[in-house]
Amino acid sequence: MPSPDETYEIHEAIADVTPRVRALGALLPLDGRLSWIAAGVTGFAPLHAYLIDTDNGPVLLDTGPPLHEPQIHAQLDRHLPADQDVTLVLSRIVEFDSFGNAGTVLERYPVTGVYSQFPVLEWVYYRHGHDRVAREATPTWTPLVGGLELRAAAGDEVVLHAIDAPVRLLATWWFYEPSTRVLFTSDSFGHVHHGSADAAVCVAADEDTTTHEDVREHLLAKFDWVALADLEPIQEQLRTIFDRWSIDAIAPSYGRPIVGADAVRRHYDLMQAVLAELDTERRRQEPR
Repeated sequence: MPSPDETYEIHEAIADVTPRVRALGALLPLDGRLSWIAAGVTGFAPLHAYLIDTDNGPVLLDTGPPLHEPQIHAQLDRHLPADQDVTLVLSRIVEFDSFGNAGTVLERYPVTGVYSQFPVLEWVYYRHGHDRVAREATPTWTPLVGGLELRAAAGDEVVLHAIDAPVRLLATWWFYEPSTRVLFTSDSFGHVHHGSADAAVCVAADEDTTTHEDVREHLLAKFDWVALADLEPIQEQLRTIFDRWSIDAIAPSYGRPIVGADAVRRHYDLMQAVLAELDTERRRQEPR
């Protein structure tokens, strides 16, 4: 296994999830260095930010880790519309894959609005060399709360709905994009990996080989608390989200985007089945 300080060859992971949602980012090798991946899993896991095209300007959801900064900037240079204000949304404020490149994004692009857990000046300038950015970047900040309707810079149209994440480690928000019916699930639903670096970025129903055991192993590795928790409220929260919104794609930060209503329903059913199984196992172990 590579040493912790050994780097790796970076492969881009960029693709259109829907006509309005583009996955940005790069692949991470599954070589034992990622703590949230189940033991023995090999291949590659994409780590995504998402560029959302709206009638009122572009929205960037998350910014990727500092290691992928050159790839994120190159992708934004290619795909950001010219001379339009950018709205930045951070799904998890204290994890570097979400806000790791936020300071350099603010420095390089015309970000005029930020949705996040904490005010910009309290978190974004953690990296050496950001002092100048801290003086120059003055975007409007809006605190994230569940149920918030997010708007892009140039209009009043709702472009994202903020949802309290039912499966999470820290303060996390999911988002629903109503135009092309995408559910952004941050660090949840990240159980679909690449077998090779040149595999398709997204996965659809006709090529999906994900199993119940794949979902279970990933869920226990990423969210180990599910083995001990009462999961009925979590299942009900998931059911409410998927009953309320028509969802044609699931777009996680980790893992391959799941595209198509049939694939979405299959992975929702897999997740619910695993949660139900884990909850049954927990109840059997409780003292009588």
